[in-house]
Amino acid sequence: MQWNQIKTLFILCFLILDVYLLYQFIDKQDRANPEQFNYQEQTLEDKLAAESIKISDKEVDITEDSVIKVSPKKLTDTEIERIAGLSNQDPQIINNYTVVSRFKEPVSIPKQASVTSISQLVKSYVAFSDEFSYWGWNKDTNVLIFFQNKNNRPIYYNQYGLLLVYLNDANEMMYYTQTLLGEAEPQGEKLTLIKVNTMFNELYKENKLYSNDEIVNIENGYYTRIKRDTGAHVFAPTYLVSIKDAEDNIRNYFFNAVESYIYPSDDTSFITSTITDSLPLYKQINDEVEWKTGFIDYLNQLVDDNKNRSEQE
Repeated sequence: MQWNQIKTLFILCFLILDVYLLYQFIDKQDRANPEQFNYQEQTLEDKLAAESIKISDKEVDITEDSVIKVSPKKLTDTEIERIAGLSNQDPQIINNYTVVSRFKEPVSIPKQASVTSISQLVKSYVAFSDEFSYWGWNKDTNVLIFFQNKNNRPIYYNQYGLLLVYLNDANEMMYYTQTLLGEAEPQGEKLTLIKVNTMFNELYKENKLYSNDEIVNIENGYYTRIKRDTGAHVFAPTYLVSIKDAEDNIRNYFFNAVESYIYPSDDTSFITSTITDSLPLYKQINDEVEWKTGFIDYLNQLVDDNKNRSEQE
């Protein structure tokens, strides 16, 4: 009986000793890694402040939205007649879905033209202009980019809702291509979008924010979630985040506001891949169209020039 009590006492002592040693080990580890411990305790604001990252804009217009499904728009006879009557150009319609047009007289982009003036100038020559918003002027390819809007928000980088205006070396509009998406259909109920601070934290963790950056703009839009060669496409609510670096250069990230994906954003690659994918379609233009060969040659040269530039870099 006495031996059993002694054995139990030994077991309890060893258990107490094990717990003490475990505590000492954990405490020693924490003391040996103070930076890691402090990092885990830092707030987002602390992390950004430590690297002089500023936030000038963290406001968003929409905090709830639906995933949407949209199919390419087939042009009606009335719409085709409207396009055929556009001034100073020779538009061609391919398969009732794609507009390819050449300006009879090249249209000059004024020097030091503002974003607004460029947008207004282009829209004065194209159909469905109110459905498109000006994205930017890609200097590598000398192409103006317009994205189609749905629910008053742009659909980023989708070649089926896109207006590209091709300029010559004198910055004159020579050709344009245009595709359109139809009516947007919400898929399910509206979802609560990821909070802006959560997005900033994800961008920080993914090393998309650098020292002395400034977040200058956030906008709501859509990005392709499911892309099909034919039929409907699915688009997810997406934040556009514009960031200015220490040298005043702007870079953009596209953040899936439902699933936390970060999408790519390379204008040059998008333009060249869109052209490459679309060339077989453009070759369907009637051979009697006098400018067809010149247009195809122009696009092939644009793709080749960009390929050579990429290889040199």
